[in-house]
Amino acid sequence: MLRFLRQKAYEKSKADSPSRRNIFVSLWSEKIRVVCYGLTRPSGFKKFKFFMTPFTKRNFLRLIVAGLSIGLLYSLSRFVPLLGGRLQHLELIVISIMIMMSLVVMFFWSLFGVIGGLASFLITMLFLYSHLTDLDPYYYSVLIMAFFISSFIGYYISKKIGTSEQEYTVSKEKVVEDSNLLREHVKNRSREVSTMGSKIESLLKLKNIADSLSVSLSADEIIKIVTEETFRLFGSDNRVLFFTVQEGERILKLAQELKEKSRLEFKVKGKGRIFNRWVRENMKSLLVKDVKKDFRFSVSDDDIKDDAVSLMIKPLIIEGRVLGMLRVDSPRADAFSQHELRLIDIIGELAAVALENTRLYRQTEELAIKDGLTGLYVHRYFFERIEEEIKRAEMGKNTFALFMVDIDNFKKFNDEYGHISGDMVLKRIARKLKTISSAGDIVARYGGEEFVFLALDCDKKNAARFAEEIREGISTSPVILRRMKCFVTVSVGVALFPEDGQSKEELVRSADERLYKAKAEGKNRVCSG
Repeated sequence: MLRFLRQKAYEKSKADSPSRRNIFVSLWSEKIRVVCYGLTRPSGFKKFKFFMTPFTKRNFLRLIVAGLSIGLLYSLSRFVPLLGGRLQHLELIVISIMIMMSLVVMFFWSLFGVIGGLASFLITMLFLYSHLTDLDPYYYSVLIMAFFISSFIGYYISKKIGTSEQEYTVSKEKVVEDSNLLREHVKNRSREVSTMGSKIESLLKLKNIADSLSVSLSADEIIKIVTEETFRLFGSDNRVLFFTVQEGERILKLAQELKEKSRLEFKVKGKGRIFNRWVRENMKSLLVKDVKKDFRFSVSDDDIKDDAVSLMIKPLIIEGRVLGMLRVDSPRADAFSQHELRLIDIIGELAAVALENTRLYRQTEELAIKDGLTGLYVHRYFFERIEEEIKRAEMGKNTFALFMVDIDNFKKFNDEYGHISGDMVLKRIARKLKTISSAGDIVARYGGEEFVFLALDCDKKNAARFAEEIREGISTSPVILRRMKCFVTVSVGVALFPEDGQSKEELVRSADERLYKAKAEGKNRVCSG
């Protein structure tokens, strides 16, 4: 009766609530679908990745083999004896279990190694000895044979697995090592690319410096360009100093200095401080990373008081001559490296070449307007300047005097002493005229043994006195020829602007006429009117 009621209640609930069951089934279906989708997704695979590691797999297989081994041993030891009298063909079941057991022993060899395989082999043999011999000794012999075969196969598999694991470990270590090397190589390449970028930027700045220097023919402008570009290249906390050395002198002159307001001013004393002296004497570039720790130098008090801690100095050298120095210093230690030293070397070489080109250009200009023998201005330049002075005097209503100076009996002197001695006389008189001249005066070689002298702001009275001073100064200054004192006299013709002429031709003609008049009157005299 109770059973009948239960059946009726079940059928009623089944008929009344079909939707409830459907909801239950759909919920579980959805759960299974979500779990399967989570396992197949990359992110879900990462969450369950620990199930897929080789270590977990191996341990999981070891547990299965151990459990299977215990189950088979229990079956052989318990159930087989109980079924011995009840079943026919018991030997098939026993042999099947023994084959499975030998497979388990083979798995022990494969998964647990030699020790695990031997242990499973001995334990199984000892455990099954009494049970199998009670049934039939034939079973034990078959078991021994099967175990030996399976042990051999398992040992072989174990060796192969061990070799594979070693190869896998070596390969893994090699892959890790290669990946580390590759990562380090990438880092080094990135560092090299960054360094190369900064070097390219520096080279572009050097190109700009070279372009700026190539179009400049003024020494002051070259010094300014080099100092400013170097200051811009090496940073604002550094101080840039440009020194020049005058020809024939050994004293350094600070031509330009660029620095921040916080930096101290550099003071030059005599031949310069110890670092500058070292560079000048050795004619080599210098890099000092810390002035107090550099064993090469005994730093003076002046260098200690200065705020420069690290510095670079490049001498500007052309044909064995030091034209100047370019110095960059910093208040920080180790502020410069060999790369910065190479940059300042390049800048220094560019600056030295530019300064030498400026000197040669100036020298070429001087050769074009100056006489090669006496060093006085040539005839062409004199006429250009006298025309400019006439215009200036007209605007300012000023006066000036023009002196024509001619050496007396110079042809006879050349014939008696030779042309070399004549050249010495010309040089002597040129030096004397330069000594007498004042700032702004123009002294030129007019031609042969004739000279012209333009004295600015000179009236008639001063012109006569000055002409007499020229004549007397030359006539009383002997020239040593062949260990003998030789005296040379000159005649001087004087013309005044604007009294004797208002153009260059008139002035020159007037002075020339008075010069010939002085010669006609006996030479060694002045004619001013």
